[in-house]
Amino acid sequence: MNDPSRWLGLALFSLSLVTLASRGEAQGARTLQLHVIDSLSGAPVDHAEVRVIQTVKDTAGWGTRLVTDSLGRAVLHAPKDEQLLMVVRRLGFEANSFFVPPADSDDVLFVALAPKVAMLPATITEAKATSSRLTAAGFYERQRTRPGAFLDSAAIADRKPLDILSVVRGYIKGCTVFYADGLPVVSLGDIDVRQVVGIEIYSRDLAGPPEFPNPFDTEHRCGTIVIWRRL
Repeated sequence: MNDPSRWLGLALFSLSLVTLASRGEAQGARTLQLHVIDSLSGAPVDHAEVRVIQTVKDTAGWGTRLVTDSLGRAVLHAPKDEQLLMVVRRLGFEANSFFVPPADSDDVLFVALAPKVAMLPATITEAKATSSRLTAAGFYERQRTRPGAFLDSAAIADRKPLDILSVVRGYIKGCTVFYADGLPVVSLGDIDVRQVVGIEIYSRDLAGPPEFPNPFDTEHRCGTIVIWRRL
């Protein structure tokens, strides 16, 4: 019990433990507490992936991998004497990478992730106004199936006409016949251009619909002009 060599051995063992403890404390880790937030709303971002490269020179592989909790928090233990490269990312956000310099003390870090806005291709919708009057008259159906010039009220208004003749003058031949609201007309003087909602212009009788024939076109070279007015 009183062997001096035994007491010396215990003393040396105790000294080695103290030395190892102090060395471990000097080379120990510090605690980093991360708070990941939305850069726009400031709300915590849960399930964000936190990856750490233990040293900035070691890019061959990732070191620590963590995931934030429901409050956007993640706690990791990092070496005190190493600079860290950290990357935080989550689906729907832009990734954020940053350096954490070496330090002896614990630290709290706030990491803001910017929402990633999905860029959608531009959508162009074209809409063309239709007239129930022209629909009932078969104007649009003939526009789809027959060769000719078709002017609706918008196209007529764009010409800023003084009268109906100023709209159709360029299409008239000596044997052209006219119809207004489905009936033959001899003179255009009684037609108020402000009441016209559609005009069908056929350069030859064969191009025109059979319900609006040109009786003077024996050689099929004369045209037909059909005018539709508001009811």
